[in-house]
Amino acid sequence: MSRTNRISSRTLTATVIVLQLCIFLCVSADHINAQSALRKYVRDEKQAKALVDRILVHSPIIDGHSDLFAWYFGCAYKRLPKCPQDIVDYPLDTITKGQTDIPRWRKGGVGGVELNLGADSLSRAEAEYELLHRLEKAYAKDLKIVTTSSQMRNAISDGKIALLPMMEGTDGLGGKVSALKPFYDLGLRCMTFAYKTNGFADGSDDEPKHNGISAIGKELVAEMNRLGVIVDMSHISAKAMNDILDVTKAPVIFSHSNARKLSDINRNVPDDVLLRLKANRGLIMIDMVAEHVSNAFAKWMTEGDTLYFKTRKQFPNDKKKLSTVMKDWEDNYPRPVVTVVEVADHFDHVKRLIGVDRIGISGDYDGMDYPIKGLEDVSGFPHLLIELARRGWSERDLRKITGENYLRVFSEIEEKAAFLRKRS
Repeated sequence: MSRTNRISSRTLTATVIVLQLCIFLCVSADHINAQSALRKYVRDEKQAKALVDRILVHSPIIDGHSDLFAWYFGCAYKRLPKCPQDIVDYPLDTITKGQTDIPRWRKGGVGGVELNLGADSLSRAEAEYELLHRLEKAYAKDLKIVTTSSQMRNAISDGKIALLPMMEGTDGLGGKVSALKPFYDLGLRCMTFAYKTNGFADGSDDEPKHNGISAIGKELVAEMNRLGVIVDMSHISAKAMNDILDVTKAPVIFSHSNARKLSDINRNVPDDVLLRLKANRGLIMIDMVAEHVSNAFAKWMTEGDTLYFKTRKQFPNDKKKLSTVMKDWEDNYPRPVVTVVEVADHFDHVKRLIGVDRIGISGDYDGMDYPIKGLEDVSGFPHLLIELARRGWSERDLRKITGENYLRVFSEIEEKAAFLRKRS
């Protein structure tokens, strides 16, 4: 999810837009020149689109992270009119207020999703899973809940959108490894090791508490390996990433993270960790979040967040003042432009560093405040694939990143779990 839901001005005058472009070009000139030197376009738009259309028929995208359920249970984050919302309040068979629904999943070539149920307790999880099953029943032609790689393959083959339950963070475990099994029994198959620093590990943007992962964190890795729950290293510190890679017996993933080399934020993955991910046979699922993509945008977000929280502290009960301050700031410091070209640069970088077999695709849709142009919602995924196809990514490359890599890694995790359970 996005770090804040701060108030922002969405409308810019023509003069401000020009200023925005100038600032972006000046600040990012060196980076753009360096990346441009590495870009080679070998297909035109028409050829690339034809290739992508063909690929998505048989190899639809498996999206590493969706925050769709924030529209049902994210009371404060989404400012829901009532909480929780139900299917009738937020139907998925029509275009929604958010960034995800069945028509746009179909348009975007999506065949599978790691769906974040984000439970902070078992009782909350039970309510979310109950809704998930009713969504499957309500949209039986389109949706299928899955808990294994073979079920996911079969659902995709049947033309369904496979929904694999995942959980962002481990708060719902209450610090107990034994609490994982009831979530697993509900259907949980992927878990982000920490969203913020907790008893198991240090978060990427918090003060370190464990210098990586804790002793009980190592026990949790072992239990996730044994059960076949995918270890997700998004949102944790670089030291925690390395600690998990030291102890895991199974491949791990980053469900929604990008390359720190191109956007230097703690939330992204350093090159040395990516090299270890290759040895681990794991997967990084590169996302569409502007601050994960662009240094300029990440800097703008950080400065805006600092001002937002400072102003809110100074004027705690004055929403009008907060709105005015943020609007004035954004008028003077407009958002840097981020494009699909820069997203594709992350794919190129990771491919050059560790190979195409370690890459997947993620959206983080309904968990972002500032969508990238052309990638505003789940229907935009083909624009990314077209950009990669124009750069010379082969049909085989694109089939791997849309879903084949994910299914292979998930299958290896299941095989390792079966082996570990036999030994225990």
